[in-house]
Amino acid sequence: MPTGGFEMPSLKTFVETDLIERYSTALPASVIQTVFGLTCTSVAIVGRVGVDMLAPGAGPFALIYPVTLISTLFGRWQSGLITLVLSFLWVWYFVLSPTHTFVFHNPDDANRAIVNACSAALVLLLAELFRRGVHSASRQRDAEISKRDMLLKELDHRTKNNFMIVTSLLQLQMRQLKSKEAKDAFGAAVSRVHSIAAAHQYLYVHRDDFDNDTMPIKEYLQTLVTNIFNGLFIEDTVKLKLSIDDTVLQRDQAIAIGLVLNEVMTNAAKHAFEPGQPGSISVEFRSEPTRWNLVISDNGRGVSAKTGTSGLGTSLIQAFATKAGAEVETEQMNPGTRVTIVGAVAP
Repeated sequence: MPTGGFEMPSLKTFVETDLIERYSTALPASVIQTVFGLTCTSVAIVGRVGVDMLAPGAGPFALIYPVTLISTLFGRWQSGLITLVLSFLWVWYFVLSPTHTFVFHNPDDANRAIVNACSAALVLLLAELFRRGVHSASRQRDAEISKRDMLLKELDHRTKNNFMIVTSLLQLQMRQLKSKEAKDAFGAAVSRVHSIAAAHQYLYVHRDDFDNDTMPIKEYLQTLVTNIFNGLFIEDTVKLKLSIDDTVLQRDQAIAIGLVLNEVMTNAAKHAFEPGQPGSISVEFRSEPTRWNLVISDNGRGVSAKTGTSGLGTSLIQAFATKAGAEVETEQMNPGTRVTIVGAVAP
């Protein structure tokens, strides 16, 4: 995730840089290659002058290789050829003894120049082949990423449609029921589907923001709790209080915690408040290096002996808590109910 401040460009970005592609909309390719070739030649000349100040005449052709390599990698072979030819001629005329002439007074100098010219040409060829290979691999990778994103988008679309179909079928069946208990059961099922759908949607939207096996818990729980609350408590008489630590948990553990939240809040919506009764629900999540603590409390009438601790919702709370590696404790307050879920941070 971005951390702010200055960041060095990655080696991959550096190697994949192509000046022609980057500036082709502003200038013709030939102009870009000529300017970059001349720039690299100028760098080679300045470097050569600096070397001659310390060791006159030492390794006259040495600097041609790196500048030809750089010129080819970023400006293609045309730019590299310009750099090679101009820098080679400059060294021949101004550095090789005797200077200011293209005549070889020593036969060994001619052989040395030919060998260096061929070596520089080989560097240019290898650099161009490497550049083409890198950019070919880059284009292939981009195509695969584009295909993956398209498939993920299609999968997300189909998954959301499936969630909507399941929810609609449950709601349609619920309208035909006369029993309040049956309607409550179907309403709870709809809420569970919404909870799972919210987890899926969050993971899809933020899939590039965190590692595949982890997810930031704060934004996820804030979004999930708000959606659950708005769906369960349509009237404005019940208020929501949220306090969630900013931490990262394993993805499966985070989703299980979200499902626990859904069940506890569903129980609160069914049993804690009379219609129109004012009150509040508080959700607190605290995280330590090795443990986490989730507390959901309300100031309603509490859970009666009739509702007890044997319903499907309670069984699901226990099951989801076990999935999260946690233990559940329910306390009757005065007034209200407090449910505490404590678990270890998954490695």
